[in-house]
Amino acid sequence: MKLTLARFYWPAEALVEALDFPDVVQSEAGSVSVSIIDIPLTHKSINALLTPPFYLEQWFQEQGLYLDTLCGVVIDNYYPPEHPDSSKIRRVFCLLADELDVIPIINKNDLSDSTQWEHFIEQVSVLHEFNQLLNETLTAHRLIEFHTRYKMLFLAHSQPAYRQLGPLIAQIKHEPSLHDFAHQYRQHFMRLLRYPATVQNHTNVVMHLQGYFRKKVSDEARQQLTILIHQYRLGEISLQAVKHQLRLLQEAAPHGWLAQQRYLYPWFIEYDL
Repeated sequence: MKLTLARFYWPAEALVEALDFPDVVQSEAGSVSVSIIDIPLTHKSINALLTPPFYLEQWFQEQGLYLDTLCGVVIDNYYPPEHPDSSKIRRVFCLLADELDVIPIINKNDLSDSTQWEHFIEQVSVLHEFNQLLNETLTAHRLIEFHTRYKMLFLAHSQPAYRQLGPLIAQIKHEPSLHDFAHQYRQHFMRLLRYPATVQNHTNVVMHLQGYFRKKVSDEARQQLTILIHQYRLGEISLQAVKHQLRLLQEAAPHGWLAQQRYLYPWFIEYDL
């Protein structure tokens, strides 16, 4: 499998630095090779992008990129912030962030920020798994399975947007084109994932998952999880500590629905965010 990212850098003559990104990531389905395509931006290409109407798909194709296979965009500006041309790259970022709602986008400097990096790689991971689904024989059953796997992850990002996805997926058997529906669904859940997950939403999710172990594990084990959730809500421990305890309970009292939740078992297995 392959993961394709694009790095747009500016100015075109800049000596670009290597991105701190792994060459290979491990997914649930095996190794994924990472390909980063460097695209220099010129005044001509930027002006073409920023001139309405915005034909983003056509513009990307002119750069040798296809939105159905691209999983992320990195914007790399080598001008200092006070340079007059820095404003152009900021406009490019804002335009892509507003209009290109299917593809995760991040500034290169933000890759060093753990919170923004985790948000970016999570979106990349979800999109990569879905794109693999599009490359296989597409069925309504497979789309419903995908939605089921990601319910808790979607809920952690936005409860209102999550509630809109349910009725959408419920109409799947009445859609005349499964291909068109899949692209519409992808646009919706990628928009949802742009909302940063919050402590409150994570707390609601892990408390929901805790309910699956009622009467299945000891009172002591459930009490320990309750304490961890409380400590997480107060900022005393990480979310990973709570997820680790949930996975231990899942091993002790297996539940089929929990076993497939990407919230606990992500597609990119080394990125437990």
